[in-house]
Amino acid sequence: SDQRKHNCILINRIELMSKAQLIYEGVSQIVGGSELGLLVLSDLTHTRQIAIVCDKHMEYELGLRTGEKSVTERLLPEVLCSVNPMMTSEHYEILFNSIIDGQYKALLVNKDDLTLTPIRASDAILLAHVAKLNIFMEEHLFKRQSVDSSVSQNKMALPLNALSFEMLHHALEKAIEDENYELASMLRDEMKNRAKEPCLRQLIKNTELLYRTSFLKKTIL
Repeated sequence: SDQRKHNCILINRIELMSKAQLIYEGVSQIVGGSELGLLVLSDLTHTRQIAIVCDKHMEYELGLRTGEKSVTERLLPEVLCSVNPMMTSEHYEILFNSIIDGQYKALLVNKDDLTLTPIRASDAILLAHVAKLNIFMEEHLFKRQSVDSSVSQNKMALPLNALSFEMLHHALEKAIEDENYELASMLRDEMKNRAKEPCLRQLIKNTELLYRTSFLKKTIL
């Protein structure tokens, strides 16, 4: 089948690709009261890092497992790992191999038979934390998406393609409010590239109107 051919091609790519091993560093808050958080991953040398967007529920789940007095052995991820003794770093690993429409794509890789199971990025990090699996990212992807850790100790920079559509929209409104029209233009172009659904296209039309009105006001003044 086409799906089987696709999987075979993907397996061949995984066998040949260079990978960067990553370490989960923790959760970072998004300034401004957003309902989203950032899961921060760094390379083994702690010189470069990336951030993966997560919801508040996943932020809470990971927080449970990093507290000093956390009792999680009866929670679902731990129970599933306990009934599957093969779920260890000897047999499985997590691989991030692409980013599409602001979402990192993750795979649970069976190292014994190279079976690939797609998994949500934040869930992949939670599973890796619970089962102590190694986390990898395709090396070219990591180089393209990562930022210098020393520069981002207080602020975490995110590439535009790592932002969700909602985050792009809020960032565009903020850029227009701050009269940062160069950034607003880049944000608008990224949103246009992703606009596939009618509701998203209408949202972009509304933000473009706001952008043009604000720009004209500045020009007149």
